[in-house]
Amino acid sequence: MHLDTLTYEYNLATTPDAAFDTFTARFGEWWHPSYTANAATFTGATIEPFVGGRIYGTHDPEGEFVWGRVTAWEPGMLLRYESVLAQPAEAPSEVTVQFHSTGDGCRVLFEHGGWNAINGAFREKFGDWPVMLARFVELAEAPAV
Repeated sequence: MHLDTLTYEYNLATTPDAAFDTFTARFGEWWHPSYTANAATFTGATIEPFVGGRIYGTHDPEGEFVWGRVTAWEPGMLLRYESVLAQPAEAPSEVTVQFHSTGDGCRVLFEHGGWNAINGAFREKFGDWPVMLARFVELAEAPAV
């Protein structure tokens, strides 16, 4: 079974380092609670900043729910992780986010792939990535306060 990678590209008026930091360190700020197991109890989302680090959502009082594991961590350039969010843990998909300087900003290339016979049936759940990524772009380009 072959399913195309979900691919989205954005040009941002910020540096690759700043965009990477917004995507990773501020993950819980742009992740919308509606895209979790229980929006009413969602208190945050975290990407641990190292290879092998967990990506997880936190709910109160339920605790932490692992969504994936970081497989590549290159600040300002690349984040890759295996994702088990809303799909079978035994067959994770893969999210890759690349950050490239454009001179006056950066280009962010987001790809969600690794679909196979086991996890492919869950691919359609991720059709709202543009909604989520728009929140990331808005936060990344917001003026510093």
